Amino acid sequence: MSVRRPALLGMFLATVVALLAAVPTFAATEVPPPLPPDEAQTLATTGTQTSGSSTSAVDGLTALNASTLPESDTAIEAGASAQAAVGLATLTEGNLIAKRPVCWASAFWRQWGTWPYQQRITDTTYWCAVYGSHITYRSSTTTASGLLCGVSWRARQLIAGGVGPGFTYFTMRSSAGFACPTVIPWVTIHTTHHEDVKRTARGATTLVGSG
Repeated sequence: MSVRRPALLGMFLATVVALLAAVPTFAATEVPPPLPPDEAQTLATTGTQTSGSSTSAVDGLTALNASTLPESDTAIEAGASAQAAVGLATLTEGNLIAKRPVCWASAFWRQWGTWPYQQRITDTTYWCAVYGSHITYRSSTTTASGLLCGVSWRARQLIAGGVGPGFTYFTMRSSAGFACPTVIPWVTIHTTHHEDVKRTARGATTLVGSG
């Protein structure tokens, strides 16, 4: 037997192994087709609700730049400049010079439904405070996503607390509507969800409601 034949056989087997190893990765990322209406309804409206959050300290410029993001909802302490509210300038309140604010960034998500009909809402908020005293600045954006379920609309609103002296926290409600297709083109499952996330003058982030 020539030396070349075993070498070619080895190359062929190595190629086959590589292709087989790649198949699960492709299948895992492939979007499945829509299901019949009854199955789609069940998966879109049932399942274990999950959530997650990540919070980190950020500098004032990063917090301030968040207000320039598309669709950002921003509030600044009355009577204070934007730079002072995020700690980039001296914050003066009345005849007192307050402590310099510190800032945080937090992304909190909540998910409903069962794969591949899961629906997720994410509230990303940057905020600053005179630590332990009061909120001086906040800027929030709401995003939503799903694998099969498309996003029909998004909204957010302040439902508790606020910005300025006397406000030690604020709570934002992030909402979204989803349209989940079925195997029948003219039958779509519609859902709406929301998450209420509270943030404090000590940098804490807590889910206080959802639906």
